[in-house]
Amino acid sequence: MKGLEALSKHLSSRIKQSDPEGPVSLEVLEYELGIRLNFLSTVLLTVLAGWITGNLREASLAMLSFLMVRRFSGGVHMKSLTLCAIVSAAIFVSISLISLEHDQVRLLTLLSAAIFLIYSPNILEELNPSPLTPYMKAISFMLVLTNLLFLSSAIALACAVQAFLILPFWKGGESE
Repeated sequence: MKGLEALSKHLSSRIKQSDPEGPVSLEVLEYELGIRLNFLSTVLLTVLAGWITGNLREASLAMLSFLMVRRFSGGVHMKSLTLCAIVSAAIFVSISLISLEHDQVRLLTLLSAAIFLIYSPNILEELNPSPLTPYMKAISFMLVLTNLLFLSSAIALACAVQAFLILPFWKGGESE
């Protein structure tokens, strides 16, 4: 156990020590802290690397697009929070370095939308069922299609990466 997992475990233990009778278990606290640390780390790494490369706007747009569509489409998770933050930031910054022609953006957007229409939502672990669950396919599909208005390379590529992550050959962080 390294990185964010270790930090989450350490912080949750310290919090629980200061309030042993608190309303949540150590495991739940560790899990929630891990999720928040992963999100914060991904944002910070993306912003820092985007700023260094001079592509902060596009890297941030890729990250926000990915996170929005992922919220409604589900997808595979990495086994390590630390690796997830690093790989995610690397993907978002890499996306910011790629410029597509408008026809390529349209094609990639339509291909991604088709994948979302077929496979979304791909919730590998349904921990907290949502009242939006019956609408997740339509929401993710429509979010992707909005890029036909913007014709953004960053949005098209981020949605394509997320479309790949909802394909059915993934299992909880591993491929079959």
